[in-house]
Amino acid sequence: MENSYSSAGSSFQGKDSGNVAFMTERSFNLPHGYGDNKLVLMVRDPWTIFAYWEIKKEIEDSLRSEIAKRGLEVSKSTLRVYDVTGLDHNSCSNIVFDFELTNNAESWYIHGEPEREWVAEVGLLCANGEYFRIVRSNVVRTPANRVSDVLDEEWMCPEELYHRMFVASGEVGKSSQSIRELIERYLRKWLSSGGVSSGMFGSANRKK
Repeated sequence: MENSYSSAGSSFQGKDSGNVAFMTERSFNLPHGYGDNKLVLMVRDPWTIFAYWEIKKEIEDSLRSEIAKRGLEVSKSTLRVYDVTGLDHNSCSNIVFDFELTNNAESWYIHGEPEREWVAEVGLLCANGEYFRIVRSNVVRTPANRVSDVLDEEWMCPEELYHRMFVASGEVGKSSQSIRELIERYLRKWLSSGGVSSGMFGSANRKK
């Protein structure tokens, strides 16, 4: 019986009899762009946001033409970042960072602060300080840099189950840290053995 596999970038053929399979690569070139005019922000961690963008050349050329008609000179392409925490997300009043974009940059790591809301723009900054936006991003919020104080009852350990694990550990008299480690080991063993069943959890913790 023959098996065959093919994808956009490769093809594979082989036999179940154990013959050595062979791979042939076909050339496939990803497009440089997708014809979009967009800027996207993605939160990586409480302190870091990743930005990537694609600018339509005709849109940027049109804006540069309009700027020239006003007798202004473009100084540089700019990634401008705003902190819009507690503000209208369309606000442009709280500029936090201006990054000069060189070498046809299409992505950037932005280092901010936890628990803030951010929006960014790619635009053109003129020699006289005037700024013209090309594209604006979505709004993102960086998370807190601490353990959440929100408790999800669905995943709470019922008191009855806690005591059952405590007794099963057979280590009464140990320090609280030791007991916790023992219970965690017991719980991992219990879960890996398939010991989870609907009857182990109180009805109050089930979804209605």
